[in-house]
Amino acid sequence: DFNLIINSMPIKNNSKKEEQINFVIGLGRSGFWAAKFLRSIGKRVIVWESNENKELLKTKEMLEKLDIPVSLNKQFLFNEFSPFLKQIESVVVSPAIPFDHKTIIKLKEKGIVVTGEINIAWQSLKDTNWIGITGTNGKTTVTHLLSHILKESKLFAPFAGNIGTPLCKIAYSQKNKNIDWLVAELSSYQIEMAGLCIKPKIGIWTTFTEDHLDRHETLDNYFQIKNNLLKQSEFRIYNYDDKYLRKNYKSFENGVWITTNSNELDLDQCDYWINNEKYIVERREILLSLKNFKLKGNHNEQNLLLAVAAARKIGLSPQRIKDALLSYKQLPHRLETIYDHNELEIINDSKATNFDSSIAGINAINDDLIIIAGGRLKSGNSNEWVKIIKKKVQAVFLFGESSETLKHLILEGGFKKDIFTFNNLSEVINYTYSYIKSNHKQTLLFSPSCSSFDQFKDYEQRGDVFKKLIYEKF
Repeated sequence: DFNLIINSMPIKNNSKKEEQINFVIGLGRSGFWAAKFLRSIGKRVIVWESNENKELLKTKEMLEKLDIPVSLNKQFLFNEFSPFLKQIESVVVSPAIPFDHKTIIKLKEKGIVVTGEINIAWQSLKDTNWIGITGTNGKTTVTHLLSHILKESKLFAPFAGNIGTPLCKIAYSQKNKNIDWLVAELSSYQIEMAGLCIKPKIGIWTTFTEDHLDRHETLDNYFQIKNNLLKQSEFRIYNYDDKYLRKNYKSFENGVWITTNSNELDLDQCDYWINNEKYIVERREILLSLKNFKLKGNHNEQNLLLAVAAARKIGLSPQRIKDALLSYKQLPHRLETIYDHNELEIINDSKATNFDSSIAGINAINDDLIIIAGGRLKSGNSNEWVKIIKKKVQAVFLFGESSETLKHLILEGGFKKDIFTFNNLSEVINYTYSYIKSNHKQTLLFSPSCSSFDQFKDYEQRGDVFKKLIYEKF
């Protein structure tokens, strides 16, 4: 059991002979901080990374100054571990490496502890109050919004995990002893690697739709991974507006439920909802008005209710929550208005990396719109996406690896308006500029509906490139 092994590890190893080795596989943000943290508690650490570039060479240099050897261009193969088998204390793998990777299986067969960055951080931070937030869509917004609401009430509540700050960076920080609440966004990859190690005080499940099936294989497997986090949580918050979660209402552990519908049938099942006058209601008592909430779309109202339910569990007053909403600034790449001039609004929703998040974005906009979509197609049902495009979209601009496939799906769904395909974003923006000028359209939505990995490092880089191209052209 990894917890027992880590707990029995000496926190400081002052002996000259550091026999046992902790391998860290992958030199992304989480690998870097896992290595740094383990070294800071006296562990012997070796890092392997399968790529090599300028950025990685700089990172290698930084770690080697801390007496952490780094090998670049090193493949994750079992035979590479052969010389070290008797010395390995743990192998910490990147969340990008599948749980059933043949090297992981072979290491486990040899009785070697294979773990993730999140497990390492948990051992240092398990006495901290954790809020674990998961879900297919919405988890980053809920994490960021809840952290903001708590901070505005003078609570030390950093956000971390999949949202950008690795949990081992929090563990490494001297300030971690002062944390009131650690607001952690946890992906299915992280939860899968963590097993049953993470036990949050509060667990939040935002949404559940088909995603990452290239990794998790079946929808049920993906569902069980997410559900493990909630089962391990002391207090649970669920989204009743999500079809799949609602269907499982009776099978879930007891928890609090939210809905944006004021349908009387739904209200019997839920603890928080939004009434017809746009007030948040808590168990039939008016809590606060939605008028201070600036984010677009019904999906963001769901996100708000999930954050409010957690803030109320922690003990915040309605007035404190209301005040925090006034100063909340939206995260980039999520229905982010980047241009609003001469009756034209341009919105960057690069975070829409699957059909469901794209549908939520399109639904949030009342005007007829033009959309730009494309990238690397994920598995998932496109029927609802195709329907809403036919209903609400005036023109579609497609780019990247999936452009021809998406065009085929849209035309097959009966779309009769303008549809164009391009190789890359730059070509799209050049053409879109002329199209908007001659057709006087009011809203341009960048809603890729796909992952970014065909042409970009991640959705953030894709969104930044989109913004740069728009600012240059408009």
